[in-house]
Parts: sequence; structure tokens; C-alpha cells
Amino acid sequence: MATAVDETAELLRGDGADLVLVEADLGAALIELRLDLSGVECLDCVVPPDLLEQMVTAELQRKVPGAFELVLDDPRRQ
Repeated sequence: MATAVDETAELLRGDGADLVLVEADLGAALIELRLDLSGVECLDCVVPPDLLEQMVTAELQRKVPGAFELVLDDPRRQ
């Protein structure tokens, strides 16, 4: 799971953002990630929250077998 998240995070690292795996409970079909913006200089350069969630979900579905619920903690939504 950590490898799939790390590979997906590569999509964001060019803008200074990163994904952090908070929890992966495949028994409960739950993946929880946190968007880390601490290295970002331009917040507007990072993919918007709704599109980001769609991209991360699609990318993880290619790499993680079975259905799951994605919880993505994006500090821009708070």
C-alpha cells in the first residue's frame, strides 16, 4: 500500500506537495491519506481539491485490488 501511495504522490511532488499515508485498512476497505503542503511555495499551482481526489482515487484503483473508500485530508478544505 505504501508503495502505491508513494507512486501516486509523484504526481504532486513537482509542485512541492506530498501524500502521507495515515491509515490503510483493507479489511474495512478504507484508505486515509493526508495532503502535505509544507513544501509548497504556490498553493494555486497544486491540483484543486476535487480534481486531486479524483486523480488519487483513479491512480490507487489501478494499483490496489478491490473496492475501497478514500478519505483525503486536504488542508485547503478547512
